Amino acid sequence: MSSPRRWLRDGRWLWAFGSGFFLWHFGHLFYHPSVLDTLPTAVFSVLGPISASATVLAVGIALGLQWGTASLRHVGRWVAIGAVTAALLGILTVIYFRLNGVVLPEQAHFVSNVTTGGTVAGSLVGVYDARAARVSRRLRHERRRVSLLNQRLHVLNRVLRHDLRNDVNVVHGYASLLVDSPDPVVSERGEIIREKSEELISLSERARNLQQLLEGEQIETETDLAAVVSRRLEAFKREYPAAKVNVDVPDRAPVGPVPLLGVVVELLAENAVIHNDRDEPLVSVRVQTDDDCVTLHVADDGPGIPEAERAVFESGTETPLRHSEGLGLWVVEWAVNEAGGDLDFRDRPVGTVVSITLPRVDSESDEPPTVRDAASFADQFDISLQSFRGGPE
Repeated sequence: MSSPRRWLRDGRWLWAFGSGFFLWHFGHLFYHPSVLDTLPTAVFSVLGPISASATVLAVGIALGLQWGTASLRHVGRWVAIGAVTAALLGILTVIYFRLNGVVLPEQAHFVSNVTTGGTVAGSLVGVYDARAARVSRRLRHERRRVSLLNQRLHVLNRVLRHDLRNDVNVVHGYASLLVDSPDPVVSERGEIIREKSEELISLSERARNLQQLLEGEQIETETDLAAVVSRRLEAFKREYPAAKVNVDVPDRAPVGPVPLLGVVVELLAENAVIHNDRDEPLVSVRVQTDDDCVTLHVADDGPGIPEAERAVFESGTETPLRHSEGLGLWVVEWAVNEAGGDLDFRDRPVGTVVSITLPRVDSESDEPPTVRDAASFADQFDISLQSFRGGPE
């Protein structure tokens, strides 16, 4: 059995509070059945207080079962405050009438009725406050959890950036020696080791750049998507001379700030090329402007994005059995979401069209707006397209 001290500590005295008032008012009805003769007297003298005390008891039981003793104590304090305040008001009312020569009938019952009303008011305020306290505790827990996850992310990033990179650099150096071996078998295997070590080095670079991106502040300026596409694809053509790249952009296509917009454009164009097995892969890039949005279409004539790969991005989650082959499309997904845009994949009879829709931003100034390519944002952190390649996308 629980001791009285534990009942007080756990807040379960609230149950006794509600049941005690319930028995008091029910007993008054039993010994004074005449209070039911008139409806106002029945409601305000007996039925109302009985319902109120039953409500306090029900609240106490529900809190104990659903929210635990912490919330029970929390609400119990408010019930006690409401009961004491109402009891004082009832007593002062009785004293006031007596000082004015009026003696209220059944003064004790009057004070108990007022006190019961105070317990109900206290329970309602207590439930609201307990719910707010639970939300506050949950938020504090989530903040601590986020802080812990952030700390672990920094540790993991340090391992990828320093420890793993240093060891892989050693492997890469020895692999280069194997490539120069006169034995063709050793040379071939050394080349494989060197390629894989370069992918791991690239992975460590991506970890560093992504951390810098997450910790950087996004500058609220207008970006001309048309200028970004034109400039980035000129460099892309030089990097992939075998690809045929068609570009159709308007004079201006103003959008809001998009993190790594230039890198996003290159990643979409690169995915269209490296997944294409044609000798001369075709990439068509078009920027379409509407009244309230700007859309970037990147079309190819390749086999398209695999269904399993697309399902990952449509669901927004990865699993051990269903995951993306690389980081490129995730970078696109995150950047578009950060900018408040939409990413869409659409199949064609030949190839796939990837569309990015971004909110349009028109400058109110008569002067030409300053074009800010997100590449400058990337350059600030030494972020390049190559740093986002960890192998075939």
